[in-house]
Amino acid sequence: MSKKEFIADSLKIIKPKFIRPQFKIDNRVTLFNRQQLTVVGVDAGILIKERLRITLGFYTMSNRLTSIKKTVNGIDYTGQYALNYGAINAEFQYINKLRYSFGLPIELGLGGNSLNYKSTLDNTQTPKESGFVSIFYFGLSATYKPIRWIGIKGAIGYKKTLLNSIKDAPFDGFYYSIGLIADFREVAIDYRLYKLKKKYHKKSNSIETAVDLITH
Repeated sequence: MSKKEFIADSLKIIKPKFIRPQFKIDNRVTLFNRQQLTVVGVDAGILIKERLRITLGFYTMSNRLTSIKKTVNGIDYTGQYALNYGAINAEFQYINKLRYSFGLPIELGLGGNSLNYKSTLDNTQTPKESGFVSIFYFGLSATYKPIRWIGIKGAIGYKKTLLNSIKDAPFDGFYYSIGLIADFREVAIDYRLYKLKKKYHKKSNSIETAVDLITH
């Protein structure tokens, strides 16, 4: 295999894709009256030109609200809140380097929520109030990758309730999230480059070749 052939084949392998599939398991923490509430969900979609991520997702939350209480006939009741909604997500990466990137994530969610109260004495529950909810998230994200195909991503921002049929549940507040990311395309690229380098340098050291690919 000639050097010219090796360079040409390498460029074909590493050429960025215009559209790439995306999948994420989300676990964010939102704050309400100093109480931490956990929102979990998944989303799937596409990444366009390594810059614009557009996905559809589904999210859910079910928490005891120690920050919402009321007293009925001398008995204390604590809030019980549930939220389920679908969302369209977008994130623009305004800085995208080899080891790090910074983005602007936004999300518009539509769904339903419910609120009732449970007695602290005997677990008696009040009738459940439910209704439509619309939520908007916006914030900042940062990603650091010590190697190209795995890293850490964090985000921080603000959650704004646009519309909620339950008047006692305006859950506006800050949120944050942190988690691991894995880029399977980079893994595939490294594997293909490994095979190509072995073909070009038939007597090269396999471990040395693999380390060079992972750390470059």
